[in-house]
Amino acid sequence: MKFIKMGLKIFIKNPFLIFDKKKRNLNFHFDLMHGENNLSKAINLLDDENKYDFRKFVNREVSFNAHIMVICKSKEKLKSFYEDVFPWLEKCEKIFGFKNLESYNKTRIYGFLAERFMSYWFQKNTKYTTLPVIIHDIRKDIS
Repeated sequence: MKFIKMGLKIFIKNPFLIFDKKKRNLNFHFDLMHGENNLSKAINLLDDENKYDFRKFVNREVSFNAHIMVICKSKEKLKSFYEDVFPWLEKCEKIFGFKNLESYNKTRIYGFLAERFMSYWFQKNTKYTTLPVIIHDIRKDIS
């Protein structure tokens, strides 16, 4: 229901998207939740080294590592990531700004862009391992 509410315009253009799981990728999800073509506009601002590969990543993958959480052993790798992501996000600010971001899904667009880029960047540039996030409800321990 949330997809239909957020992406009504996209579903009106192509109602079969509801049933076509092959087209449901990170790019499709971003268009639905954070504004149609906003991810494509942002990708166009990337340097040539990342533009093609990141576009391929968001059109191929269906999941990403959310919450911008990473454990990195190498200061050099982390610095290299920052040198790619922050100049790109600054370029994105010139397009999206801050004043006309009317909803939660748009006011946090820079975090949402960084989440997807981080997943792509670390998969491309490092030997990575994905670990589960384990949540323990401490309320059970208190009573």
